[in-house]
Amino acid sequence: MSLPRVRLESSIPEGDSAWILDPEESHHLVTVRRCREGDLFEGLLPGRKLLMRLELAPGFSKGIVLRETPEERKGKVWLLAGLLKGEAFDRLLAQTVEVGVSVIVPLTCSRSVASITPERIPPRMKRWERIVMEATKQCGRAHSPEIREPLPVSSVPSLGLPSHRFVAATGSAPLVLASKVQDEVAVAVGPEGDWTAEELEILGKEGFQRVSLGPNVMRSPTAAVVAVAVFSMMMTGLSDD
Repeated sequence: MSLPRVRLESSIPEGDSAWILDPEESHHLVTVRRCREGDLFEGLLPGRKLLMRLELAPGFSKGIVLRETPEERKGKVWLLAGLLKGEAFDRLLAQTVEVGVSVIVPLTCSRSVASITPERIPPRMKRWERIVMEATKQCGRAHSPEIREPLPVSSVPSLGLPSHRFVAATGSAPLVLASKVQDEVAVAVGPEGDWTAEELEILGKEGFQRVSLGPNVMRSPTAAVVAVAVFSMMMTGLSDD
């Protein structure tokens, strides 16, 4: 879906990355088009097209502010996450969105405390999509990550994952940050009860390299956040000296 477009020539620049729209244009966006704070726009200037996010000035005394939003990096982090019980998976979703996840695939694992029946998938997906969208707005990301329907570990071969693949597993070699992943990566994090030997075998046959995220035992939501954050930094260069 294409974004709304706004011409910025008649707007008032505020700093290096924001423009204040005139009252008439502000009224049109809020009252007529029913735009809300946090909505994305394309700001058009001669020879330039900027990705902008709408902010409401207090009391509309200064109109609406459109603030430039940096384009997101091209690299993607896929997270294959063992299904967790209740609010634990909700926290995993929100926090991995904040640290840069691109695609989330819930996995039904043998040792998952949580289970989900087919008839419960549609309402659960609506809940998860809402959590992802709210987290996207809260952290100021330009695009909302994709969340897939839950599937068993045996269906992982059908996903079409990127070639760089890792699985967090206890007793594995530490993750080495020396070689930076440039494009896309998939990382799998197990449920509360960890992976079974059979699940690790399936992932291993699909090219997943076993890695450790550190010497301490982490809860599954924490491990997922750490894994996504580490690989996001590897692709953006923040882990370089």
